Amino acid sequence: MTEELTPRKTRLLAALASDPDVPAACAAAGVSRTTAYRWQSEPAFKDELARQREAALSAALESVKTQAVRAAAGLAGLLDVKDDRLRRLVCNDILAHAMKVRELEDFERRLAALEQALAKTKGKGGEA
Repeated sequence: MTEELTPRKTRLLAALASDPDVPAACAAAGVSRTTAYRWQSEPAFKDELARQREAALSAALESVKTQAVRAAAGLAGLLDVKDDRLRRLVCNDILAHAMKVRELEDFERRLAALEQALAKTKGKGGEA
């Protein structure tokens, strides 16, 4: 039987999802630390906390993605600065990011090829 998440547990979950500092989250939610630690050992509470933290991380990553185009344009805009040192640093940053993108694309391509080969092997009655 799954235990219901009470309003107090829900408040603590929200506080812990946004702040991993247990004493601060307890203060914000109006829950004692002893109670918070006890609740964190309950499967339903742990599962919901993990779900909420994952949702918070996903939201943060979406925000980063949204700002990436703006950040890239800002970095590219610095290619024309008169300060040679700053321009060199910007060039190095852009090249480093380009190489990382290349590595990730190569990794994805190789992984897709391996997955496709594995699927063919399984389709022919082979074992993986």
